[in-house]
Amino acid sequence: MLKHFSIAAHRRAVQYASLILLHSSWGPEFKWLCNPVLSCHSCVLAWFACPVGVFIHYSGYHLFPFMALGMTLLLGVLIGRLLCGWVCPFGLLQDLLYRLPGPKVELPAWTAYIKYPVLVLLVFLLPFLFTEQTWFSFCRICPASALQVTLPNLFQTDFNDFNTAAAVKIAVLLLVLLGAAVSSRSFCKVLCPIGALLAPLNFISLWKIRVPTQNCVSCGKCETACPS
Repeated sequence: MLKHFSIAAHRRAVQYASLILLHSSWGPEFKWLCNPVLSCHSCVLAWFACPVGVFIHYSGYHLFPFMALGMTLLLGVLIGRLLCGWVCPFGLLQDLLYRLPGPKVELPAWTAYIKYPVLVLLVFLLPFLFTEQTWFSFCRICPASALQVTLPNLFQTDFNDFNTAAAVKIAVLLLVLLGAAVSSRSFCKVLCPIGALLAPLNFISLWKIRVPTQNCVSCGKCETACPS
């Protein structure tokens, strides 16, 4: 039990440190470099590029994102979804929302497969067919982008720039936040394209959670301590 809480406490400390470090770009930026977590590089405080945005941009120009995809897959092979559970700022937000009092639900197992067509269609295929500016791309509905870019821009302009695109993004954000409050990391499990890219690599990654199956009682403590 003590070890469980120690892991959870260390993970939370790393999450807060990552939140600050990834959004404190007052000097040189590294937006030529992808950090495989959900954090919009259009945010003025962002240090790194979002791999989803890079994939969509390249798909729109009919180019293959060799460097961005290669770096993401390499990290996936080395540490699996460790970044999702320990570094991703949007994951931290969902963790905090889930701690709020209220009814909690467990999503059906099949919903975890929804993120794969989201990755294929909204990140690669539809931007490739209709260019990156199409409505049919993940960036148009990305909740992280809504939180980091759309809402701050609206407040800066006294909502003069409020339009249909902004309304859709904010509506998606509100639904995602509501879902996170009632189901642990529901967005990560169901819709996140980065999670869809990294999840299959968990089976071959060098860093992974290993639970002795003969001792498992399905208590869920390991998942709580490290959702990745």
